[in-house]
Amino acid sequence: MNSSPYTSLGNQELIDKITVLLDTGDGIGAYQIAEESKLGVVLRIDAEDTLRVMDVLPRDEELCFEQFIDVFGADVRELVEVTYRLRSIQHNCDLIIKCDLPYGGSYTSVGEIFAGAWMPERELCEMFGLVLLGHPNPKRLLTMSDMPPFLRKDIAIRSKEEIWGS
Repeated sequence: MNSSPYTSLGNQELIDKITVLLDTGDGIGAYQIAEESKLGVVLRIDAEDTLRVMDVLPRDEELCFEQFIDVFGADVRELVEVTYRLRSIQHNCDLIIKCDLPYGGSYTSVGEIFAGAWMPERELCEMFGLVLLGHPNPKRLLTMSDMPPFLRKDIAIRSKEEIWGS
């Protein structure tokens, strides 16, 4: 007899539980949740719902997404796709959460919910030119203030002659 409190949730069971949670949640707008072949369960939300969703997931006793793994971005179709990865140790499963922001858009920190997000959020905003809101220290980490957001596709790649001179 296994008395371990840990269980493994299948993808469909996880999708069902998150759907019930978000459908009964206060003020959470439209979302899409699906199983994607290479990522597992992916929840797509509106950027303005990020704080509400990120706040409810770790507090829900059935899901327990208490561990923040990472936040990063990708430039897609003239938008920045922000991707969070959360883990439920109790259920041995991960959840990918994605939202889209326009170039130069505002990104609200989730650091008050997941302290591990403080530094990657700063890097994300610096590299993609996003405005970081609600962060106690939103300064740049890697570059100086006059540097462009290097990871956006609309920023021209400089030649070595431009960098080092001719």
